[in-house]
Amino acid sequence: MSSHFLHDFLRPKSIAIYGANNTFGTTMGTMQLMRIISSGYKGKIFPIHLKLDKVLGYKAYRTIAEVPEIPDLVVIVLPPKVVPQVFKECGEKGVKNIVLISGGFREVTGDRINTLTEQIIEIANHYGIRFIGPNCFGFYNSWIYPENDGILNMMVWGEGLKRGKFSLASQSGTMSSHWGMDPEYIDLSVGKTISVGNEANIDLVDFLEYFKDDDETEVIGLYIEEIKRGQKFIQLTKEITPNKPIVAMYGGGSGAGNRAIRSHTGSMAGNIKIFDAMIKETGIIKTDYILEFLDIVSILSNPNFIYPRGNRIGIVTNSGGPGALIANNAERKGLIVPELSDSLQLKLKKILPSTSSWVNPIDVTFDMNIFNFYINLPKTLMRSGEVDAIIIYGAIGFHEMIPYMQQNEKLSAHVEFREDMADRLDEMDKIFILPTIKASQKYSIPIIYINPQNYASHWSKKIREHGGIVFQFWDRPVGALAKIIEYVQFTKKHS
Repeated sequence: MSSHFLHDFLRPKSIAIYGANNTFGTTMGTMQLMRIISSGYKGKIFPIHLKLDKVLGYKAYRTIAEVPEIPDLVVIVLPPKVVPQVFKECGEKGVKNIVLISGGFREVTGDRINTLTEQIIEIANHYGIRFIGPNCFGFYNSWIYPENDGILNMMVWGEGLKRGKFSLASQSGTMSSHWGMDPEYIDLSVGKTISVGNEANIDLVDFLEYFKDDDETEVIGLYIEEIKRGQKFIQLTKEITPNKPIVAMYGGGSGAGNRAIRSHTGSMAGNIKIFDAMIKETGIIKTDYILEFLDIVSILSNPNFIYPRGNRIGIVTNSGGPGALIANNAERKGLIVPELSDSLQLKLKKILPSTSSWVNPIDVTFDMNIFNFYINLPKTLMRSGEVDAIIIYGAIGFHEMIPYMQQNEKLSAHVEFREDMADRLDEMDKIFILPTIKASQKYSIPIIYINPQNYASHWSKKIREHGGIVFQFWDRPVGALAKIIEYVQFTKKHS
């Protein structure tokens, strides 16, 4: 168990909240309290409201002083001008942990500035208060109850995400939460996501210190707009990346990006060249795109994923075009698509029809032997020692196709369906996917499937249930794999 102060901060047994009422859609505080309640939080809840006797079914209190105990955490969603007084009252009560959702502290529009940040920092220091924010969404912690599935979620969004060991700290509230609004189309198991806001008290370095020794975190994600403690940040990331990958997006660097950041948080973003130099020095995996960010962390946080030993890629495809595109894209990104040895080609030639290609990419177009595609070819490549990772394009399932054909009168009257396919449709994943996933573990060769049907299709879900990695098309997996392999090579050099 971590001794870092954030360990208990993210596990409150009681929460007091300012800014919630009983009318849906009127305040952010109401939305966040609704999410806390519905997410399965089992602790005590103390709404603070000057007029209401009850808020969302919970007894409300006029002031924090009236609450019968010292809450472990206070959440504040109030107009900024009243926040210093609320901080003072919380300090007098003995509160030590606050999440300050409210904005309007460092943001700058035209000539509008204020000293509210300085005021709350002074009050917090006087009373020994630690706080996240201001201008944040709070946090999501699926590990608050390690023995069951209850979570603490004040993010407003994020229902349905699986619990895992990926943790994210973000200087943007949206970047900490919106990507989880459609969990059906993301194969990412999440442990903790934190919106750090303007970092008036707790910053990215604090969270890196926490994640570094957190047993519930194996992959770290960051969204960065500025780094307050640069030297400490570099020192920490150098210590972390040999053991836990860090994947980061950077919102600054361009003139327009820096202007947006300043109006949003009041911070000063850095020079992109300096940031990129730091990335190379620390081994952080950097991406500029949210889909690539999610692709990389989804792969890395998959418990069955095996780090490739090198950068040689084997490609198995049932169509020449995607095979060529995968190969071209891989080589442009620094991966090697090796021409297979004569002895390996001879083995492949024996199990493939004459219309196939077995040089790499291995193109099995017109070969209807499904065992070859899903089992024989990947296993042969794994045993060879000539590739470090395998991408299979065309992992298309029959579950959606056969019922459609059976229900079509013109087809069903003339087509004879193979009994071994129709009768064993629900077992096909165990026949074709499970053995190859096990072989991947045995030979330490990661495998990525590409199914153009649909990421949430029946067959893709079956592959995912067995711990397989699935993409819908070919560009994204190649890009993500290339950056992961670059990270592996960095860790080898610095181990």
